[in-house]
Amino acid sequence: MLRSPTRRNLDPLAVAAAITLVAVIALALAPAPALAQATTMPGQQLLQFARNYIIAPIALFAIIVSGVAAFIRPEMIKSTAYVAIIAVILYFLLANADRLLQVMRAG
Repeated sequence: MLRSPTRRNLDPLAVAAAITLVAVIALALAPAPALAQATTMPGQQLLQFARNYIIAPIALFAIIVSGVAAFIRPEMIKSTAYVAIIAVILYFLLANADRLLQVMRAG
C-alpha cells in the first residue's frame, strides 16, 4: 500500500520572508521610468518619480506584509490599519504637491 507524503506545517515567518523576497525581486526588475520633460515647478519630476516608483511600491509592499502578519498574528490588525492610512496620506500629499504649494504661495 502506498502512503501519501506527510505534509509539513509552513512556518509563518518563512512565508512572510518568501513574500518579501518576491516583492524585492519584482521591484528590482521594474524598468526605469521615462520622466516627463515639461515641468511647472522645480522638483516636479522628482516628486512624480518618488510618488510612482518609490512611495507607491513601498506603501503597497508595507500593506501586504502587514496584512500577512495580521493573518498570522491577529493582534497586528491595528498596525495594518495604521500602515494603510499613512500610505494613503503620503501618496495623497505627493500626488497633490503642486496644488498644495500653489495654495501656500497664494495665501
